[in-house]
Amino acid sequence: MPMRFYRCFLPIVFLLVCGSTAFATHLRAGEIIATRKSCTALTFIITVTVYIDTESGVHFGGPGEYLNFGDSTFVEVPDTPTTPRPDLGQNMGMAQFTIEHTYSGYGRYLIRYAEPFRNGDVVNLDNPLATLFYIETVIELDPLLGCDSSPKLLVPPIDKACVGAAWYHNPGAYDTDGDSLSYEMIEPKMGKGVNVGNYRDPNTREFYTRGGIDFNTANELHNGQPTFSINSTTGTIIWDAPGMQGEYNIAFLIKEWRKVKGAWVLLGYVERDMQIIVEDCMNKRPELQLPADVCVEAGTLIDEDFFGYDPDSDSVIINVYSETLGLNPRAVIIPSPARYQASSPSNLASIHFQWQTDCKHVRDQAYNVTVKITDKPVRHGTPLVQFKTWRITVVGPPPEWNSLQQDLSARSATVTWDNYVCSGVATSMQVWRKIDGVPFTPPRIV
Repeated sequence: MPMRFYRCFLPIVFLLVCGSTAFATHLRAGEIIATRKSCTALTFIITVTVYIDTESGVHFGGPGEYLNFGDSTFVEVPDTPTTPRPDLGQNMGMAQFTIEHTYSGYGRYLIRYAEPFRNGDVVNLDNPLATLFYIETVIELDPLLGCDSSPKLLVPPIDKACVGAAWYHNPGAYDTDGDSLSYEMIEPKMGKGVNVGNYRDPNTREFYTRGGIDFNTANELHNGQPTFSINSTTGTIIWDAPGMQGEYNIAFLIKEWRKVKGAWVLLGYVERDMQIIVEDCMNKRPELQLPADVCVEAGTLIDEDFFGYDPDSDSVIINVYSETLGLNPRAVIIPSPARYQASSPSNLASIHFQWQTDCKHVRDQAYNVTVKITDKPVRHGTPLVQFKTWRITVVGPPPEWNSLQQDLSARSATVTWDNYVCSGVATSMQVWRKIDGVPFTPPRIV
């Protein structure tokens, strides 16, 4: 059946409420990604990804559920079957809707989707069973800014945590255009410009006192109050440490920045709404050991190991998320696919990272390699994770000069150098001359 498009005259939230016939207590998390199909046209491939509580039996989309493109048009999202995701835990599923859309002109567009309702076990907002699930993405179409797509997110937005153990998450985001990314926490929304009712951060005092936990010593080391924050550069979220059991929803923005004529310009953002499931368990969090960030010349072979272990001596699996795994030449991980390995503080598990860089990889922004370690507890139930980010900067090699001819009487010199090996990277070379002398006393030769 062909997809039906509509001209939108009423607010989208009104249409969603009036058009839905199901009492859908199912939506846990999600985001919208817009990928430009070609830099010569204004056509985007737009994908809405949601994560579902499969216990509800309710599907994503259906009659009266609309994706708004931000240009006064929208499309009905069809009833979409759920794909089970047992890797994320019990009652977890995922659904996706993808469509092409062509914009009629340049401008700033807010792509958004809302559907009733969130799943009912969320504790840090009011009445989730009657709260719309809402996500949005902004794209900026400007001929002066060039071609652009939304950042990609490699890590699913569902994670588990244990009471009293610091919790880590990273979306594994990267930008296919090489733009810079930043991260910012926001409140989850239930409509355009409308926050959910009575949202509270996960480290709010009530979620500790209700569980009989001393708020003033509720961090992992029991020497301070719990904290909840996101690293604005790497995107790693740390909750140190969860208190009351339950399901918590949070939201954050992944912003794209591009330097234009020396100034940073915000191109757009993706809003990710995600869920943290806190359980009572005695498990200890696994640990990661990564090398220091590196800056290498194009053509360098990067060859490194990542190490990890579990304090409880449980087996661990180390996963790597990075755009370098999809480049040409691409980075390789050994073993692949990743597998569980025995570990302890004296017996480290490891995974090998290898990447042959070349001139195509030169860019201003570093490549992020997001590493996740997950334990497989034998006695304590819920697995725990830790994320860390390793950054690789690839720069062009220096030019190689091959001769120097001096004419002292004319106070001149002629320097020649080989053809630049990364000709597609540099559009020009600069030659500098130092006017002042350099104080230097040559060593005395005996």
